[in-house]
Amino acid sequence: MRLINALLVLLALLAARGCSRVSLVYNTADYFIEGYAEDYLETDNAQMSAWQPALAATLSRHRREELPYLAAFFEGFHQAVREGLEPPAVECLMDDSQEIYRRHFRLASDLAAPLLADLTPAQVNALERRFAEDAAKDAAESGKRVERRKRKRAERWAKSAEWWIGPPSQEQLAIIREQTAAMPDTAEAWVAFRSAKQAGLVRLLRSGAEAQEIRRYLGDWLADFSDLPRPLREAGREMRERVAELLVRLDRTLSKSQRGRFADRLAGLRDDFMDLQRRPHMADGRCAGRG
Repeated sequence: MRLINALLVLLALLAARGCSRVSLVYNTADYFIEGYAEDYLETDNAQMSAWQPALAATLSRHRREELPYLAAFFEGFHQAVREGLEPPAVECLMDDSQEIYRRHFRLASDLAAPLLADLTPAQVNALERRFAEDAAKDAAESGKRVERRKRKRAERWAKSAEWWIGPPSQEQLAIIREQTAAMPDTAEAWVAFRSAKQAGLVRLLRSGAEAQEIRRYLGDWLADFSDLPRPLREAGREMRERVAELLVRLDRTLSKSQRGRFADRLAGLRDDFMDLQRRPHMADGRCAGRG
């Protein structure tokens, strides 16, 4: 559900680049979220006004409860990169990243539920049409040749690597191509699964469900994957293995300057999430010293 994804991006801020951008995006998150929700759900002024206290409370809760976890995660990642990314450290970091993902999707589900519960029948119909439009676009994309998708995936990973470590070497690009080519192709299966869950959400909204029931549905779907089909669950485990191997293999090829840039990027994010707290501190970090 793209509304939840937008809320997650604003809450986690993991896609932001650079110190000033993290602070800017974080401190204007309420305006972005309000605008996106209003556009996607076609809400009116009264609905948005009624929702604003929940938005303010959620952002305050995120600053208080989640920023310490993000700061600790990037501190653990920073230490691991400085020492060298060995498999035990990577596994620990991936465990932590999955927990951060779950925490943020639960928070985003908490935030979205009261707004969804307040939708009129006409707005639910509009949401269903938006779901159908999104599904058609994604189905068209997933229907493209597997080899093209693999190439695009490798390009995205290479671009991301360049931001973290600087221009990758030919050896590093070859590792990225090899590891991303081995990742499972689940585009069509994910489109089908998401469409089924979206249809279930629409039925729930039309039944007049309360916010608590909607929150539970969203959390089961987006945070806990409680009814994820077995092939997608197995593909997720395989994807994790491929990503872990990619990180370990790339780490062994890093030049001194690349490792320094990588560490600096992570330290910068750690400091951003510390500075954004009113009482700066880190949650207990499990991954420090796991190299």
